[in-house]
Amino acid sequence: MPWMLYRYFMGELLRVFLLSAAVLVLVVAFGAAIKPLAADDLGGPLQVAKYITLAIVPMLQFAIPFAAGFAATLVMHRYTVDNEILAASVSGLSYKRILMPIFAFGCVLLVVMVLLTQMIIPRFWESLQQMIARDVTRLIESSIKKGVPVRFGNVQIHADDMVVLAEPPDTGAQTRMVLERVVAAKMDTDGRIIWDVAARQAVVDVYRVDGHTYLKVALVDTVGFDAETGQLASAPQIMMTIAVPDPLGDDPRFMTRARLLELRDHPDDHSFVIGAKERLAKVIRRFDVWRETERQINGSGFVTLTGGWSGGNRRLEVDADTFHGGTFGMTNRGPIEIREFDVEGRPVRRITAETAVLQDSASATLANPTVDLVLGNCEVVDLRANGVTNAREKLPIPNLWLEPLIDDDPSLLPYRQLLVRAKLPGDPLQSKIDRVIAAVDYLDRTITSRLLRRYALSATAMLLLLLGATLAIWLRNSSPLVVYVWAFLPAVIDIMLIASGDHMARGGQLAGGLVLMWSGIALLLGAQAYVYRRLARN
Repeated sequence: MPWMLYRYFMGELLRVFLLSAAVLVLVVAFGAAIKPLAADDLGGPLQVAKYITLAIVPMLQFAIPFAAGFAATLVMHRYTVDNEILAASVSGLSYKRILMPIFAFGCVLLVVMVLLTQMIIPRFWESLQQMIARDVTRLIESSIKKGVPVRFGNVQIHADDMVVLAEPPDTGAQTRMVLERVVAAKMDTDGRIIWDVAARQAVVDVYRVDGHTYLKVALVDTVGFDAETGQLASAPQIMMTIAVPDPLGDDPRFMTRARLLELRDHPDDHSFVIGAKERLAKVIRRFDVWRETERQINGSGFVTLTGGWSGGNRRLEVDADTFHGGTFGMTNRGPIEIREFDVEGRPVRRITAETAVLQDSASATLANPTVDLVLGNCEVVDLRANGVTNAREKLPIPNLWLEPLIDDDPSLLPYRQLLVRAKLPGDPLQSKIDRVIAAVDYLDRTITSRLLRRYALSATAMLLLLLGATLAIWLRNSSPLVVYVWAFLPAVIDIMLIASGDHMARGGQLAGGLVLMWSGIALLLGAQAYVYRRLARN
């Protein structure tokens, strides 16, 4: 074996490859920093330098294939022009043996690219995203100054002004932000608003727990609108907790191969599926409230609700003969009677109303499905004030709950069990069920597409190296840049096909997307086979 020739080839090839890769990766890494720099997501020079340093490793997946192709073209073309390849051929070495070190180096690049794309690069992508997302306070403050909403997952928040309080003494939060004139909205996967709420003020506490960032938001003097029910309701205060999305847990691009395979087996851990499950569970809770209310009325002639004006352990009993679709009724079309009792069981008020409707409360959660009892044309008798009577055209009694449904959160069930629980007569939840199934299917397609895309990109590095070397020998009378262009064009087409196939596969056409993705690799293989055949004939 011509080991001396191989060492000679490989020494020059590695030198040019490393130099080319270093230049390319620095240029591409700086290009990756332009977007966060333009958006003012990075701080001073040190943070910019740290971002570019971290970006070097992810950019290797793009720099290595083209640097390898350029190095092979330049080195093998010089050897060809200097007649060293001709001398090796005349001495009895076939082109297959001459190209053997190039092929071996290509195999090494293939392994390196697989390790980079499947295990190493996702971790650096995570570090890059966390670097931007870590300072939540600065991110919110920057958005408010620009007059644009800040987005965390599927929740958007807009405010006119804010005040920052570092380490507030009355809580364990790292930072407290007081936002003025706030609008918050929750979006679905299609970008449509599920619910929105306007508040005079919002107090946002920022917590860091086990490496994750959480926002505890208290909205004051609120008016909210639920797009699913079409209900507009007000509440003195709404509490909600927002988990700042973890890039590793939310975007498959930032997941290692092991994490992707684990997520395929446990899709309930991903935000795609969690969001769809929560929307389905919210409607299930409404049906649970209706079924429980109907069960109590059929069993005892009244339903017991806890909460109301005074909160605490106050209890309301609603006498009715029927309950359907959230509306109470009497078979004799008479008034509906509501009795309120204090914590010791003593009667406090008696209300008679022509209409009574249960609606979801603005402060309802999946674990605590509170409802508002809205009464129409009612008469309120205060039993503690010698029967003083007050007539009201409309009387809402907010934040009531049914004891049997407390702490029963359907969204915590595995999605298969949730789908079984959602099967009701007539399939009234079919659209929500379809969305959960679609979210699981989308996640599975995304995982498959991402894994195969990484393998395809890894194969591109090896094939571009071989194609550049073979073209350099075949087109000995052309300049090195012309030769590289001929190798560069199929590689660019290949990367475009990989990206297009990935998009198509995630969009629902899995088989067609994978065929399109790997057609780029087939193009490089075909070009390599054609050039090598022409070279071998000569």
